[in-house]
Amino acid sequence: MNKEVLFTEEPVFETERMILRRLDMDDLEEYFSFSSDPLVSERTLWDRHESTEDTRVFLEKVQRSFVEKIAYRWAVIYKPERRLIGRIGFIHLDEIHSCAEIGYALSCRYWGKGITTEGLQEVIKYGISHMNINRIEGRCNVDNLSSARVMKKVGMQQEGILREKFQIKGEFVDQIQFAMIRKEVATRNKKALAKGVTTLEIDDESSRNVYPFCSTRVCDCIL
Repeated sequence: MNKEVLFTEEPVFETERMILRRLDMDDLEEYFSFSSDPLVSERTLWDRHESTEDTRVFLEKVQRSFVEKIAYRWAVIYKPERRLIGRIGFIHLDEIHSCAEIGYALSCRYWGKGITTEGLQEVIKYGISHMNINRIEGRCNVDNLSSARVMKKVGMQQEGILREKFQIKGEFVDQIQFAMIRKEVATRNKKALAKGVTTLEIDDESSRNVYPFCSTRVCDCIL
């Protein structure tokens, strides 16, 4: 994994509906606007932000993780409204084992529109083609079917159930483990192309890879 390129380039991605750029302290007010909604954090390890001070503490943690090069989070800017509505990122980078964990959160006003899927594709594409990540993984609660669909739609495979992995809101919960392995991509692409599945191209220094992608509507949720 080459994580230096991520922190040096600070890439900005633009899709049809959104811009993804580095999350920073200037986002405090708009980040608080959605993170203070209890629905957004209902299934997460973190609690709703009750004040802008909570948001400030979180964003300072985000900046420290950037300086230490252990995580990178993008702000999701919804182009039609020109406002921040969530975040997507690599919440953990393991350079030794060439592994990255993805995470995301989105304002509930925009759930069910495929926005998380749209943004996550860009992050994964960059991780594979520019950072040379071997394994990208993610988890969600077993009852969070919407979040599970997001990871499936971007090409991640379910690996198993982690029993009582976390204690969330006072209750131990099982989590579903998903992952994408670099060497498996080419095989999946050949099968997808043979079936006429629409594909998402991925630039690669050694080859031209494509990831299967289906545009069916998905309910976005929180990991």
